[in-house]
Amino acid sequence: MGRPLNDVLGIPDSLVDLSAVDALEFWMQAVIAVAFVALAAIFTNKVILGLMRKLAGRTQPSWDDDLVEIVSSRVLLSVTLVAALFMVQWLFDDFGESAPAYVYASLILISASALSATIKVVFTTFLDNMQKSRDVKVEGSNPLLVFLARGTVWAIGIVLAAEQLSINLSGVLASLAVFSIIIGLAVQHTLGNIMNSFMLSLDRPFDNGDRIVVDGIEGTVMTMGMLSTKILTLEEELVIIPNNTLVNTTITNMARGGGDGLPRRVVLSVDVGVDYDEKSAHVKHTLLRVARDSEYVLDDPAPHVEFLEMSDYAKVYRLYVWLASFADKRIANDQLLSMIDAEFTQEGIVIPFPVAVELDKAPAPTEEKLSQKRARQHAAQARMKVIDRRTERQRLAIREDINILTERLEERIGSKERRSIEEEVARLEAVLSNLDLD
Repeated sequence: MGRPLNDVLGIPDSLVDLSAVDALEFWMQAVIAVAFVALAAIFTNKVILGLMRKLAGRTQPSWDDDLVEIVSSRVLLSVTLVAALFMVQWLFDDFGESAPAYVYASLILISASALSATIKVVFTTFLDNMQKSRDVKVEGSNPLLVFLARGTVWAIGIVLAAEQLSINLSGVLASLAVFSIIIGLAVQHTLGNIMNSFMLSLDRPFDNGDRIVVDGIEGTVMTMGMLSTKILTLEEELVIIPNNTLVNTTITNMARGGGDGLPRRVVLSVDVGVDYDEKSAHVKHTLLRVARDSEYVLDDPAPHVEFLEMSDYAKVYRLYVWLASFADKRIANDQLLSMIDAEFTQEGIVIPFPVAVELDKAPAPTEEKLSQKRARQHAAQARMKVIDRRTERQRLAIREDINILTERLEERIGSKERRSIEEEVARLEAVLSNLDLD
């Protein structure tokens, strides 16, 4: 016979006298003990944990449902162990004295498991919510931080549990320290990439979807990993750049240079050479008219033209225009050059050939060949108009989809759905950035 039941449960004799239960035969006490453990487990599962599940189910976020589901099993196991410990101390005298150390060690490990699972759910959700949809984020950094935090909890739990069982872990910890130093020296370059990924994430020189230039490589930032950053070039090539290179190299971010609170605004310059017989006022007026007629050029700041230089064979003018987004740069450049060519032809402005030696003129083409050329030109212009209209419809449809998804991100949605929408927005922006007239 172990300790009296009143002492085990901590109930005063004046409140409830359980001495009659202590006087029962052992098999009857064993049945009561089993029933007590089962009742404690059922009450915990159905009442306490059931109430927690109902409260979590009434909230919109899904992370609290996952948290309750993960922690419930640990809580139920802890309650069952404590109830079993009470009954063992009541039924057995010798074993009841040594059982608490094992039970306490088990409870510490279960608590460490519960805290580790809580970190996995809560910390991951917290980190994901802290990162905006367009912020650059290190792919794999959140799992790494969660892994380190959970590993720390488990290490502390194992040490505390070992102390309960009088197990000395100093030798094991010393061996792990030496082993960690050896591993660190072997993978110092990899660790440098990992540390630099976190430095880039904190400094944020670019965001996902930004157009950047690194070592002459221009492209759109797709993702940043623990060791490298992926950039999709305008030629649809995926370039992988080590994070150490990014830290030690000058980065040009085309999506961060705009003023007036418009970071994605960019300047586009177009150089045009004309014959020395042309008047500057006529050339500048024509270029400004072309810029104002372009749908991609902003009215504010207003476009302007500079007389850049007097080269060997032409007077060179530079047209400056502002675009709302760097994604429009290629198509705007194509449109402006096409419009300048058409306007110069209509205005009679001559673009000279860059020749250093005067050559004999080629024989003039016959009228039949000229007529065929004009017919081909008209057919090409008609086809290009069709292509331009189709491309523009595609761009408008993609922009509309991006706006709808962006509005969806402003609503209260789950973390998984948010990540899926953010990935789709990044994909659509990459398609929009690389969409060309051909």
